[in-house]
Amino acid sequence: MNVTEFAEQIVFGKTLEDKLLVPGKLTIDPNRKREDLASRVSALATPGRSHDMRMRHDKGGSLKPPSDDQLENENSRGQLLHFLANHELLATELMALVLLKFPDAPHAFRQGVLVTLQEEQEHTRMYMKRMKECGVEFGSFPLSGQFWRIVEPMKSPMDFVSRLSLTFEQANLDYSLHFANVFQKIGDMQTAEVLQKIYTDEIGHVQHGLEWFRQWKDPQLSDWEAYQESLEFPMSPQRGRGPRGAFNRDGRVQAGLTDAFIDAIEVFRQSRGRSPTVRWFDPGAEAELAGEFLSEHSKESSLIERLAKDLELVMLAMSRQDDVLLVHRMPSREIRKHLIDAGLELPEFILFSEREKLNQRQLHDFSPWSWTPNNLKVAEPLAASAHHAPQAWREETTKLFRKSWSSQRLKQWTLESEQSDEHSDWFCGADCTAMPIHSEEDFSEAIEQIAARGYTRAIFKRDLAASGRGQRRFDCHGKLSDQDKAWIQSEFRNSGNQSSQCDLEPVAVVEPELDRLVDLSFLWHLPRDSETAKYLGWTRPLVAAGRRFAGTLLGNPFENCDPALKRFLLEDRAIKLQTIADWLESRVTSELISKRFVGHFGIDAFVYRDREGAFKVKPLVELNPRMTMGHVALNLQKRLAPGAIAVFRLLTIDQWHGTQSALDEIPFSVSHDGHWQSGVVRLSESDSNSKLIAVMLIGEQAMALAETV
Repeated sequence: MNVTEFAEQIVFGKTLEDKLLVPGKLTIDPNRKREDLASRVSALATPGRSHDMRMRHDKGGSLKPPSDDQLENENSRGQLLHFLANHELLATELMALVLLKFPDAPHAFRQGVLVTLQEEQEHTRMYMKRMKECGVEFGSFPLSGQFWRIVEPMKSPMDFVSRLSLTFEQANLDYSLHFANVFQKIGDMQTAEVLQKIYTDEIGHVQHGLEWFRQWKDPQLSDWEAYQESLEFPMSPQRGRGPRGAFNRDGRVQAGLTDAFIDAIEVFRQSRGRSPTVRWFDPGAEAELAGEFLSEHSKESSLIERLAKDLELVMLAMSRQDDVLLVHRMPSREIRKHLIDAGLELPEFILFSEREKLNQRQLHDFSPWSWTPNNLKVAEPLAASAHHAPQAWREETTKLFRKSWSSQRLKQWTLESEQSDEHSDWFCGADCTAMPIHSEEDFSEAIEQIAARGYTRAIFKRDLAASGRGQRRFDCHGKLSDQDKAWIQSEFRNSGNQSSQCDLEPVAVVEPELDRLVDLSFLWHLPRDSETAKYLGWTRPLVAAGRRFAGTLLGNPFENCDPALKRFLLEDRAIKLQTIADWLESRVTSELISKRFVGHFGIDAFVYRDREGAFKVKPLVELNPRMTMGHVALNLQKRLAPGAIAVFRLLTIDQWHGTQSALDEIPFSVSHDGHWQSGVVRLSESDSNSKLIAVMLIGEQAMALAETV
């Protein structure tokens, strides 16, 4: 038997005996080419398989192996070995296929493939023997055809070594060693020895592919650059890693991969085939709609651009592994490794400037921090590739961002509630609501009205602004200082220079300043084509001077509150918090649907003490028709271990530098199921121009440090 005849029997044979034949001494192939063989190979959709060994090409869950914690069971062990045996059999068939497809490949390469093929046969026999001892016959479970489906279309030996040797066999450096360790821990030394032998052989298999890959690649490219270039989606370096937490650096070093290559593949993430949702962070929605970006070199534009870079990784909390996150700068290997070690599954990162390459992929949807005209322009080049194209911008959506819209709705709904006696005993009254103003005369009149209501101080809030910008407090009973007058004049003067302002829209709102005790944020998502918003939960945000968002308390958010206030909020299983959410949802959702709004939204509220000392709730301070840091915090809270406390913080760069060394000393720990118990998780990386750092501080030690900043 010559090499070609041996390979033919493996590829076209239908029985295990055909596939696992020990050929003895093989003769050299004849010099003549066989045209019949070339046509048979080119038309081969699947290798020869008997009915009980046929491959399934779907992605059903039944093709997945059992989890580690199920392997104490003998049948589950057999099922895992069955899964691994199929992979080894597929590798055998694919190596035989490469011998048939590329008869003119270098002799030394073909000899190496032949040796590797026979080792793969032996691996298959070892798995089958062991799984039979576990009571499982080959074909007892569905057989995946994924390896064949991805590698078979290869057009050159370079494709073969990229797809099989450097991808699937590289991943097996993780799988084989990982399962060897698992079986060793549960005392199944026989299976552990099988896997250890296979692991040792796989190092040589990767090494063989790597040697030829380096001979054939563009010498101007690094190994990593050439490897990425050689793979076509949905094939990606993502498939070159094994199970989570099993990354095996030492095996890759032994196979000859460089440290730079190993570092890169450890943190590389890309969809395995699911159409991704494309996400991105944009903190400038209100500023854009207020016309503050008319000059791209304006102070406001520069600040928003800086914050967009500083905080863009907070979108990781909103992302899934198969998503794409557009970024202004690629996250470093160090921050990716930090996040992976913390247990986060990272999405694929793509620079904004390179997003048009996504046109080669099928996209599912878009999910920016907020929909605005500018963000529609971001999505526009990709819209044709998406299953769900973004909706056209509707100017009336701008109203939802305005504080005057929220204040007018609160006044209307509060009056209705007062008339029906609905929650009137602990909801604010209409006298607490804000008044929209268009001019300096309106401002003076509003101050007088608030004083007449019995309040001593008032707050001016720019109608379109976020994070405390455009706010100032005023005494209702004294004359305005020269500084106050100058500030007010500046606000109205600047509002006249913003092209998006409409003469009919207010410049600001003015409202009574209440004895604010606790801030609250209620959070929803309104799906496309739905008449029901999905309630996500509530959080307690922390607010710094100037009403700037500073963080969110998680785990036990009211622990430091006055006991009476805590009872007010949490008695009867926090019925008041649920009542507020229900009251808001029943009113706000219909307003959003009428304006064809889709996506995340949040509503700010707070608890205050009235003039008689009673606790009251102002349920609608403002609507945020976009994602908020509350959404981020709520998703991060899901990663906390039961009973753990934490705070999600946006630290100024000075606060970060002042606490970084102390934070670095806090040990990171997780529960048995991987939930966070203590430590620090950074969601930003800094440079010389950074202003804010997003960080999750977990556990009592970290929380104590958080209270100092």
